[in-house]
Amino acid sequence: MNAQSSPRTALSGVLASLMLAGSLPAAEESVPGQLILRFDAPVSGVEEAQSLYDSSGGPVGVIQRALVPGIDVYLLKLGQPGSEDEALEQLAADPLVRWAQLDHRLRMRDTQPDDPQYGSQWNLEQVSDADIDAAAAWDLGTDSLDALGDVPVCAVIDGGFDMDHPDLVANIWRNTAENPDNGIDDDGNGYVDDHSGWNAYNDTPDIPDNYHGSHVAGIVAARSNNGTGVAGICWNSPMVLVAGSSSQTSIVAAAYNYVITLKEQWLASGGAQGAHIVSTNSSFGINFADCESGSYPLWNDLYDAMGALGILSAAATMNNGSNVDQTGDVPTSCSSAYMISVTNTTPNDQRNNGAAYGATTIDLGAPGTQIWSTYQSGSYNTLSGTSMATPHVAGALAWLHSVAPAAFCEWNRSQPDSAALYLKQLLLETVDPLISLQGQTVSGGRLNLASAAAALQAFGGEDLGLRIENLPGNRLQLSWNTVAGAGAYQLQTRQGSDWITLLETSATEHELPLSLGRGTYRVVALAE
Repeated sequence: MNAQSSPRTALSGVLASLMLAGSLPAAEESVPGQLILRFDAPVSGVEEAQSLYDSSGGPVGVIQRALVPGIDVYLLKLGQPGSEDEALEQLAADPLVRWAQLDHRLRMRDTQPDDPQYGSQWNLEQVSDADIDAAAAWDLGTDSLDALGDVPVCAVIDGGFDMDHPDLVANIWRNTAENPDNGIDDDGNGYVDDHSGWNAYNDTPDIPDNYHGSHVAGIVAARSNNGTGVAGICWNSPMVLVAGSSSQTSIVAAAYNYVITLKEQWLASGGAQGAHIVSTNSSFGINFADCESGSYPLWNDLYDAMGALGILSAAATMNNGSNVDQTGDVPTSCSSAYMISVTNTTPNDQRNNGAAYGATTIDLGAPGTQIWSTYQSGSYNTLSGTSMATPHVAGALAWLHSVAPAAFCEWNRSQPDSAALYLKQLLLETVDPLISLQGQTVSGGRLNLASAAAALQAFGGEDLGLRIENLPGNRLQLSWNTVAGAGAYQLQTRQGSDWITLLETSATEHELPLSLGRGTYRVVALAE
């Protein structure tokens, strides 16, 4: 148990020695003269944030905007570019500031389109069964409503979308509390005229057109069974579309903040406003960046903030065939338990050679090679990359909520963070094991929508596996139901294709350090 209890610590040591040897490519650059900082106590707005910064005695700077006000994250513009290191050093010693970081530049996780080669979507169903078994899963339901009448939603953060595509337009989330084009924030959520999503690039409701985002959105929720085009994983479910897939961390933070705002609005209004966002999809990052180095604190804070609201974030890893365990990557080497990192599998159930991997950092694989989906100008096309793999996971999460038993939906309402962690655990536990992913991903397998749905249908029964709760102090609490006739329980974790027993106990709960939160676990009841 001790040898397995701190894989992140051991990994950090390996990263340090490799970086000293100079064998890793450098992480991306940052925006000159800009910092992102988080205050340690609640801040009422830009004016108070500016006052607090001025009292720090750091280099002259202007607080430009609140990036994620719910967690007191602000964007700082320094008076003189080139003073970033001095400012970071001074802010690190300021008790009013929890952390400060550079506004790192990110790299898009997309590839150039191939010529169309497939008239069908092998990723959803094919004879050789390298797919996610979507057809079998859809037998359980294709409705947009969950068992309590709520509408689970996936938020897609990308470069833009074809908002008029005939296979997308019916599944775009609309803010019915907002009157479009009247210049008024009708619902008071801080976003004027956000009737159909938000553009985080320029803080307007005008969504730009983009081939990549259109393709990703179609994988998540192209309108299905409508006699047109392709099928999405979610047949009839709305997507919140956010333009914010950027080369700047600050813009990505602003995009995620829109997601946070809508979910907080939904929770506060009892579902009358906002959106019941349960997953996000993103395909951007910083290649070869060590998320645990202390230079990228925003990322875990963002995913944790969304996770506290019941949102799991699917993130695409790099398209370069690297071992993320050794090279690092932001965000897919980050430790937030609410982030799911995804690599790309092929029609032959192999990991695409151009996709990154990592036994402790990359959670699972999903089809991402030669994927046929919606495109610009109302068309369809084939693209490949981890960007195409990730929306399979984000869409699966939203769809799973729609077929979950009422007991799960009720739990999700009362404890959205715990329900989210449970759903992540279930998704990793029900993958199709693949030799090509053994020792290369946490789960050792590829997404299987039907298997995940079947496991979720058992929620609330005597054979319920595991519930996971995030606790203060970087701990996870795992708990499970009492099973009649059981004399003891074994808590097991998967290593490759094998299940290893961590402990045997008569209790029905156990705590683990958060560093183990990306493992795959199960509970086995032993007869008396």
